Amino acid sequence: MTTPRRVSFVGCMLLTIASACGATFTESNQVEGVRILAVRADPPYATPGTPVQLTALAYDARSSKPEPMVLSWLPSVCSDPKNDDYFQCYPAFIPEYPSGVDLTSQLTPGSTFSFTMPADVISAHATTAGTDPYGLATAFLMACAGHVQATPSAAGENLNANPFGCFDSSDNALGADEYVFAYSVVYSFDDRTNTNPTIDHLTFGGNAIDLGAGIDVAVCSQSDLEKCPTTKLDTVVTADNQELDPSALDISGHPLKEQLYVDYYVTAGKVKSDVIILYDPTSGKLDDTGDDFYSPRAVGDYLLWAVLHDNRGGVSWVQSSIHVH
Repeated sequence: MTTPRRVSFVGCMLLTIASACGATFTESNQVEGVRILAVRADPPYATPGTPVQLTALAYDARSSKPEPMVLSWLPSVCSDPKNDDYFQCYPAFIPEYPSGVDLTSQLTPGSTFSFTMPADVISAHATTAGTDPYGLATAFLMACAGHVQATPSAAGENLNANPFGCFDSSDNALGADEYVFAYSVVYSFDDRTNTNPTIDHLTFGGNAIDLGAGIDVAVCSQSDLEKCPTTKLDTVVTADNQELDPSALDISGHPLKEQLYVDYYVTAGKVKSDVIILYDPTSGKLDDTGDDFYSPRAVGDYLLWAVLHDNRGGVSWVQSSIHVH
């Protein structure tokens, strides 16, 4: 059996965590504290004037929750920032969001956010030699176990310093395990579309998972998680989900297909690889894409997420419970 093909990066075109980068997690796929795991855009590519709905997958895994996690969005998107850099949107926040003030009333709450792709998003975008015309809109969101306040960069700080912080009811700044500030980028082309890939089902130990019932595993008695028993976890995606990618051409000038890959997240135990490639642009579906799930070391009920991506911003996910006995 060959080793599953894996890539070393985490994240995708639509989601970059901007504030929790300094947080240290036991494993990047082991969910601890407040996390934003993914953002899905529908559609992933939006022509000018098209309505777009964003949906965030967030979870609060804190053991103690003095205040609940609240997910909220800035109410307007930033289109075509300089050099396509998300942090070039930050200067416009300074006059709009005063510092030291609870911004709850100015933000849009909830896991979903809708906007319309600006009509001039492509025509207003700076042209780049050798690339097809495009534009982009950037939305910002925050998962905060308290309330959001603006924290504008002090003189001399980097332009990409986090412009918002999370504060408790006494206005004390909360730590990196209690909030995440993130952004989601949606691209616009006149001549191409993309759809979100979908997961057909998950398998555990070679058997299909009933997402309603979840999976049952025996507790691990080892003190070292790396020595715990493992079971193969896999994501099944049908071949029709791998669309052509007009921006990627082979040596003959023919479009290649998308790359499809999956991220796993768990609230207990561990999944060995952060990212597993399921479909390659040239060879299609890959064999032996199973990942090792390490049994948790405590009895209880936990959660597993499989987040499917294509390399053009398409995203979908499924959730399963994990029953450890």
